[in-house]
Amino acid sequence: MTQDRTPTVSVLMPVRNEERSVAGAIGSVLQQTEKNLEVLVIDGQSDDGTASVVNDLASTDPRIRLLDNPNRTIPHALNIGLAAAQGRYVARVDAHASVSLDYLERGVTELEANSDVASVGGRRIGVGEGPAGRAIAAALSSPFGVGNSINHYGGERQDTDHASFAVSRKDVLRSIGGWDENLLVNEDVDLDHRIALAGFRIRYDPDMEIHWHVRRTVRDLGRQYRRYGRGKAAMVRKNGSSAVRVRHLAAPGLVAWTGGAVIALLTGHPRIATAMVAPYVAGLAGATVATRRKGYGEEDLDVVPLAGAFAAMHFGWGLGFLEGYLLRLTPAAASGRDPRKK
Repeated sequence: MTQDRTPTVSVLMPVRNEERSVAGAIGSVLQQTEKNLEVLVIDGQSDDGTASVVNDLASTDPRIRLLDNPNRTIPHALNIGLAAAQGRYVARVDAHASVSLDYLERGVTELEANSDVASVGGRRIGVGEGPAGRAIAAALSSPFGVGNSINHYGGERQDTDHASFAVSRKDVLRSIGGWDENLLVNEDVDLDHRIALAGFRIRYDPDMEIHWHVRRTVRDLGRQYRRYGRGKAAMVRKNGSSAVRVRHLAAPGLVAWTGGAVIALLTGHPRIATAMVAPYVAGLAGATVATRRKGYGEEDLDVVPLAGAFAAMHFGWGLGFLEGYLLRLTPAAASGRDPRKK
């Protein structure tokens, strides 16, 4: 009798210029307790050694396949992988991240136990390098930084509106048309929105851990979140008010409120300007102290980059959202981080 070698899970890994990290990301997948899998690395025509690294690994492990992504964007890459996937389930793992050893197994177990669940994702744990990187990672794990987005800090298994690095039912993703290739950012949130509209649940499991490398400078974090904000605006324009949560309005509201304070200051009303910004400054100071007290591993956090990280996230995302929603400005296209451009 011929043994069925059809994989249970197809891991989709979009890459572009990830020569330094792709081997580690693939390794974290191959070490999973779920062994019946395939790794589809979808390369956006890298001009470094990414393809060579993947081909070398594939020559020793037939579970690895390298696919070409001529359009170079993340949603195109994911749809190429979805079309080629042989597994019953698909999972996204980025090349600058790694997942806990039982990540796929836990996801599959959840899906097989609950037919109305289409996707399950885990807790994002930031990995930072240097004082600013560690501060950024800590800020990204704080409710003050990310609001009620539980994927960064939630401690209990629960339903959610968005699953990070989801393990999903392949047939459901194909039935709703996969990822929207017109969205250069927030394509995963848009996908989850359509999953929910199709009548399926999305789950969060904090024991499924994602270790992902954060930006190294506050300036780069601000640029990243400005791009995220523009991407969210495009997704809201597409899907309407049903795609908006209260947390999405906080940062744009802060930007507009601060703009009002600047106008008050320039028109000769410094006391009004001070009163307008004082609540946010107090909240920023309190969150900085509380997060610094909590720490990042065994190392102390620097106050300045920590406070800067919170502000960069809020003002970057808020400004980007307003630019994208009101001015229809689009985020820059990217299918992965170029290691030569920090």
